[in-house]
Parts: sequence; structure tokens; C-alpha cells
Amino acid sequence: MTTGASRSLGFLARAALAGACVAVAAGCGTSDDAPAAPPADSVPPSPPAAAEPAVLEPVALPELDGEAGSGTVVEQLREQYAALTKTLGDPDAGPLERGRAYGEMGMLFMATEHTPEAEACLRNARALLPRDRRWPYYLGHLERTRGAPERAVEHFEQARELRPDDVPTLVWLAEMHLTAGDPGAARPLLEYAQALEPDSLAVIFGLGRAAIAREDYFRAVQYLEEALALNPAAPPVLAALAEAYGSLGEAGRAAANRQRQRLAERTLEHVDADPTIRPPDPLLEDLEGLVRTAAAYERRGGRALGQGNLSRAIAHFRAGLERQPGSASLRHKLGVALALAGNTQASRDQLEELLRRAPEYARAHYSLGIVLEQGGDFARALARYTSAVRFDPDHVEARLQLAGLLRRAGRPDDARAHYQRIIELDPTQFEGPFGYAMVLVTEGRWTQARDRLAAAMERFPDTPAFPLALARVLAAAPDRRARDGRRALEVMRRLPEEQQRMDLGETLAMALAEVGRFEEAAGVQREAIAAAPPELQERMAANLELYEAGQPSRTPWREGEVP
Repeated sequence: MTTGASRSLGFLARAALAGACVAVAAGCGTSDDAPAAPPADSVPPSPPAAAEPAVLEPVALPELDGEAGSGTVVEQLREQYAALTKTLGDPDAGPLERGRAYGEMGMLFMATEHTPEAEACLRNARALLPRDRRWPYYLGHLERTRGAPERAVEHFEQARELRPDDVPTLVWLAEMHLTAGDPGAARPLLEYAQALEPDSLAVIFGLGRAAIAREDYFRAVQYLEEALALNPAAPPVLAALAEAYGSLGEAGRAAANRQRQRLAERTLEHVDADPTIRPPDPLLEDLEGLVRTAAAYERRGGRALGQGNLSRAIAHFRAGLERQPGSASLRHKLGVALALAGNTQASRDQLEELLRRAPEYARAHYSLGIVLEQGGDFARALARYTSAVRFDPDHVEARLQLAGLLRRAGRPDDARAHYQRIIELDPTQFEGPFGYAMVLVTEGRWTQARDRLAAAMERFPDTPAFPLALARVLAAAPDRRARDGRRALEVMRRLPEEQQRMDLGETLAMALAEVGRFEEAAGVQREAIAAAPPELQERMAANLELYEAGQPSRTPWREGEVP
């Protein structure tokens, strides 16, 4: 389900123009091709078979050329148009045959983004087969992609009359009402859809958006948190949740979701994945499946990847590679999808094969570096990140990973230089300033780290990493010039209550101890230890012993735990 009604079916290959236009008109009649009848009390009866229309709309074949990548599509269009012409010229062809011929031609026109021709065909198919819900359904999507939600509503309503319990129709109809600014009309449709499919991400997300539109933010949060549980890395859900929390005045939760949204968006952008939330939709899948080019499979794979359907994404990317084995972007996306699915060796094989074919493909170097780093092969990961930055100096994500490895490898000067470059490349990213400050921490340059963190905290007020780190430096830095326990407590008070986590508890205990409130510090540290994983509890006990003995901590972070 898309939030922009003007979004087109851009994931399908578009045939270009060349050849002559031929106008076609067709016959008319009725259809016995009807779906199962809906419950009698839920919707008006299906419309009767149409009387013969006086005139059907003419359909012209656009000019088609054989530009690169569109040959298969051009051939499909010509063959389908020839089949339509043959059916229309057959005196024995009745309304059923003619209607289906128009419908199939309209679907292919729609799949290849020949919108005017698609509309004419689909209108003719609907006139000839008025009880076939596909034609108003596809017409609804045509109007949706044109940015005409009111006209789309009319078509989707016709499709719903023919199949009132079809969840995709309910979701898209509700989406058009939301786009048109009518959440009251969208809500009952989505509630009915939820009764049919209680665990549908698209339905629950739509209910959350409808609640936001009605300014019912408490209900919106309930729906959106439920949607987030179904897909924790869905940028549209995170964005809506941030909006709902912000409207409730919960700035901390809003900020945390915005931060997660940005991270999720960057992850998906790396492979051009489509984050749009939409329901499983057999009719749209039939439409999209008509075009079998490498580009079409790549777009479908990107959509599946954005929805978290890794098996389907992998299948689409493989199908695309079968048609275009030399496609670097397809092989890269396949490698990433395999890694996300946990098939590390297959991912490495694809990425290494890609780099053998295209050694300067920076994204593949970066992706392979991620796979290697997660596998503990830090030296080879470092080399891959270095190559990614060499071939694409503006690749911020690769620089971040490279800087982090350099810092942990004891090369602070090199790490600091990369963090500085990240700050210059993208001033909106908080990771650059934070990483730079953490380099200063590892070097023991406590006053400079303090000042960097304080400045970044003002610049990124919604990022809790800065006040948490600053409070630790102020509370427990070995350099007394950097310490200020009262200021540490003041910084902690700026954190929203909902960010009560283990690291916050430990940090608060450090600050309390620094101002001499050892009993309180010990109590807070005990609570933090109880909430910590077993492998950390023993290490955290050292600070508890200090507080119980009336001594402050002088270790802001234990060895190996600097963020």
C-alpha cells in the first residue's frame, strides 16, 4: 500500500515507440464468467449482464521500436495485439471471447505502462464482461497511479461489489479514501479486512494511518506497534509511529522511531529495495508477471526485499540473472538477499563472482565487507571497505564501517580522518560525530571527547547516544578536568523516561557515585545488573563493589565496550 497515489507501476519494463497505429473496435454482449456470489446481506447483487454497448472504444497499438532491453516486451505486445485483432475479426467470437481478448491486451498494456491504451481495453472488457471483477480492479489501479483517488474509488467500489471479501480490494479502496482525505470511509473497510485477515501488515498499517488521520493517536500507536511487530524494519511504519508518538508528546519514542526509520531506509536504499507496504495481491501479481524481462524481475525482487520476503526476492533475482547474467545490480541484490536469509556462503559466492566481473563495483565491495565482518574475518572486511571507498569516495556507509574497524584495530588517526570525511559528506548523519568522539575516548583525550559530545548533543537532540556517552565521560573520566558529576546528572535528566535501559542505569549509577550518593548508586547498579545478560553481570559487579565501598568509578567503559 503506497502513501503516494501518484506512484506509477514503474517496476515494469516500458516498451518504447516505433511502428504504425491501427485502430480497432469490437463487438458486445454478456458474460457468464462470474465469480462466486458474495453473502446476500453484505453487498448489493452483482450488476446484470450488460446490454450490447452501441460503440466500444477504439484501441490503437502504439509505435514500437526495438530499443535495448525492450525486445521481448515489443514482441509480446505485437503478438497480443495480433491475437486481439484476430478475435475481433472472427464472426463467431462472442462477448466472452472478445471481452477476454480486450482484457488480456489491457493487462499487457498496463504492465508496460501504455496507460491510455490499457484504459480503453479495460473499459471495453468491463463493458463486455461486467461480472468479471478484474477489469474495474485494474481500472482502479490505473487511476491510482495517475493520482486520481476519487476516480479510483469508483472503480474499486465496483470491484468490491463483485467480491466484497477480497482483502486487496478493501485495502486499496481504503487507501484511496485516505489519499482523498476521508479516513472515516477507510476505517470500516480496514476493520472488515482485519476480520478477514487479522495478521495482515497492510491492513494493520492502514488502520494506524487512518487513526492518525482522525487524530486518534493512542489508537494509532496500538495499531502501528502491532504492525511493527510484523515487520520491525518497515520504514513507513516507523515514520508513522514517530508521527503518532510525536503528536502524543512522547518525544523520546518519536525520536527513537525516526532514527530506526533512517537506518532502515539506508539499508533498503543500498539495494534499491521498495519499502512500499501492500497486501499479497494475486491480481497485481498476475499483471506484473506478464513482463518477463530482467529489469521486471529486478523490480519485483526489490519490492519483495523491501517487504521482508527474502525467498521471493531471491527467486526474482535469480530469474532476472537467468535472462541477463551480466547484470551487476541483479547479482549484487541476489548476494545481499542471500546474506539476509542467512546463506552466507552463497552470498559470498555471488558477490565474489560479481567483483571478478566488475572489480570496481563499490557496493559489492561494501556488501562483501559486511558479510566478512559478521563472520569475524575483520582483516578481509577491512580490505573490502577500503576498496569500496577507493572506488566510491562518497560511499558514507562504507566509510562508517571502515572507520569503525580502524578504530577497533588501534589506528585512531586513520579512523578519525574517515569520521571527519563522513561529517563533511553528510552532516545529517549522527554516526560520524559520534564515531569521532569515540576515537577521542579510545585515545584518552577526555576533555576533547567531552566537548565533541556536548556539541553533538545540541545538534542531534533526538539521538540518545550523545547524552548517554557525555554523561559517562562527565561522571567517570580518569581525567578530573573532564569530570562534572552534577552536570552528568543534569544531562541524564534530559533523556525521556522511556529510554530506561541497562546502559542508562549504569550511567546514572556512575553519575550518582561521582556526586557522593553511593547508596543510591549501588541500588541503581544492582537493578542494571539484574537486567543485564548473564555474560555481562560479572563485569558489572566491579562497579557495584566500588559504590558499596563509597568509591566512584573511573572507568566510563570497560575494555572492549566502547560503542
